[in-house]
Amino acid sequence: MKISVDSVIFRNCLETVEKALPTRSTMPVIGSILFEITSDSLTFSATNLEFFIKSRMDCTNSGQGKILLPPKIVDIMRNFPSDQVTVDINWDTYRLNISGGSANFHLYGSDPEDYPVSFDIDPGQKPQVTIEQTKLKKIIKSVVFAASNEETRPAFNGILLSGKNKTLSLTASDTYRLAVKKIEDENWSLDEKNSLVPARAMRELLRVLSDQTVNIDIYSERSILAFQLEDVYFASRLLEEKYPDVSGVIPKEYKTRVVVDRKAFEDSVNRASLLAEGKNQAVNFIVQDNQLEVRVSGQEGSMEEIIPVEQDGENLELFANTRYIIDILKIIEEQKVVVDFHGEGGPLIFKMPDDQSYIYLVLPIKKVN
Repeated sequence: MKISVDSVIFRNCLETVEKALPTRSTMPVIGSILFEITSDSLTFSATNLEFFIKSRMDCTNSGQGKILLPPKIVDIMRNFPSDQVTVDINWDTYRLNISGGSANFHLYGSDPEDYPVSFDIDPGQKPQVTIEQTKLKKIIKSVVFAASNEETRPAFNGILLSGKNKTLSLTASDTYRLAVKKIEDENWSLDEKNSLVPARAMRELLRVLSDQTVNIDIYSERSILAFQLEDVYFASRLLEEKYPDVSGVIPKEYKTRVVVDRKAFEDSVNRASLLAEGKNQAVNFIVQDNQLEVRVSGQEGSMEEIIPVEQDGENLELFANTRYIIDILKIIEEQKVVVDFHGEGGPLIFKMPDDQSYIYLVLPIKKVN
């Protein structure tokens, strides 16, 4: 069977699903890409058994079939010399001939019979959420960085999605910091349900999402959360861990509030981080008389810098991890950021001046060695 298609679209489909290929696996079959041919399309699928990606392109074909492609085909298409690619498949031997321009490749595919079942949802199911792709991308970015990477805390390796009526909340934490984002839509009618999605899967979803202003449908079914774009389907298994109730760690009243220029604050903390030492990368923050002083001292030197702020409340001094501060400041797009302090032993809470739907909480460092 022979097909001839645009090599750029063919390559893009392969690069999209490549993100789901495992780096290591005891199951060799999932190290391959499932290639399906129907009368009107070509479909590419890959999974690491945690999440699954399927990409589709239109193509009129005279036949149909399935074959497992070796992952090396992705690199071949990245270096392909022609705008058009011809793929000739021998279904008896699963051998492929890939040609275009001056290049002619021979690859050995394999039988797809043992490929694991896909993460498909029941056909005809209505999406629980429909949201613009660029908006979803921004929302995920605002929380996913706060999730833990430590395997000893499996619950905190996930992002908690909580639905209720017209509101969807996303929560991520590594126990030292916490990010919560709430979104509302009058068109939603969500069941009261929690879904714990692996943060790793959500990071890969960010790589799949583009900046196109098109909608994406989100489905929740049994142990799967799925995202349907125009020609890409992304699904992730849910974690079975129970996520703790973190609402109690968020103080209701601040003792000190400052409004500060985000860029000036980010630049100052970046400079301080150059001299921050130890595991905690601690920097001293002093709020006094409408000024925020950023101070650090270590074996290699010291630094002090003062930033003007709008202050409400008492003066105070505390230490915090520079990385946790930089992480939030580099993703905030607003010119100003609000920082609420809750005494020397209380958390720092970052907010946007005109957005009450998002908070980012950081625990201070109580003792600096």
